[in-house]
Amino acid sequence: MATRHARTVLALWACAGALAWGAAQDRPAVKPLVRKDLLVFGKSEAAPPLRDIFRPSAAAPAPAPVRAAQPAAKPGPGVPASEAPSSFDLNISYVGSVKSGGQTLALILRGGQTESVRQGDEIIPGYKVISLTAEALVVQGPTGETRTFQKQGDRP
Repeated sequence: MATRHARTVLALWACAGALAWGAAQDRPAVKPLVRKDLLVFGKSEAAPPLRDIFRPSAAAPAPAPVRAAQPAAKPGPGVPASEAPSSFDLNISYVGSVKSGGQTLALILRGGQTESVRQGDEIIPGYKVISLTAEALVVQGPTGETRTFQKQGDRP
């Protein structure tokens, strides 16, 4: 009886294996991850890249040439003083203000650096802070001319 039982189990095992092998043959093949028909091996040389992605595009404007500073032109005898060219040569941006200890400090950008100044301080020799509010900074130049710098940045 044990032999008959063993034969039955062996026959069932063989049938199961044959069915599994047949089912695997009917299933469509799994697509490969790489399509070998699209690969090109040595048929032609690759085209050079259109541009270097690590450099700015060629369409970027060239930097403006730097001119040496020249002394301010003086108005002629017949030219009124109001039409004379401005001698105010200070390039700053007023970023904002901070109140600390009862004093107001102005935060300015000059030459890529952030600086803090108070009313009465000289930004550079000849350019003095006349008045300071949360919205504007008034600076007087060496000739007595004043210029108002409005606060830059976020505005509600």
